Amino acid sequence: MTQQEFILSVMGIVGLAVVLVWLIYWVYRAKLLDREERRLMIERGIAPPPPEAKSWPAVKAREQELRFAERRLLIEKGIEAGVYDPRNPPPSFLSTETAEPRRPDDYLRRGLVRFGIGAGLLGAYAIFRTSGIDVSDEVRNWILFFALISPLFAANGLANILHYMATRRTKDAASVPDPAR
Repeated sequence: MTQQEFILSVMGIVGLAVVLVWLIYWVYRAKLLDREERRLMIERGIAPPPPEAKSWPAVKAREQELRFAERRLLIEKGIEAGVYDPRNPPPSFLSTETAEPRRPDDYLRRGLVRFGIGAGLLGAYAIFRTSGIDVSDEVRNWILFFALISPLFAANGLANILHYMATRRTKDAASVPDPAR
């Protein structure tokens, strides 16, 4: 390593460290301003919004809070109107129970993608085996792993495609008028 290369590498490392410290400082400043704004809102008697949920457990907890608040409001509204039935509560907008059922096209799309992934992985394995490329044991193990899961992807994709075809046949048979009538 020449002296010039050494100087350039040291300058690169120092520059990277300066940029990293600069980014950390600005993130700190942004959080400091958020805390200051929250403190001023509390001092003036304004209820600040809850802190934004940023990780999975916090998002899940916030979702439960919103469900509880919505249910509480619906109960209050239903009790006032005299129509709330605890055995049959109204559906929640956050609930997954009201999700649309899958359409047949969803099965076809998912099946084609998964079958393509399986076939591609199997094709890559076949090309690797016939090419005679010399690789390390770790790479060989990964390639073998992908070769073993490729039939699973292909079979799952084929099952989705067959489900699409069966659903389509049933739909077509239901829409054809009865010739005996």
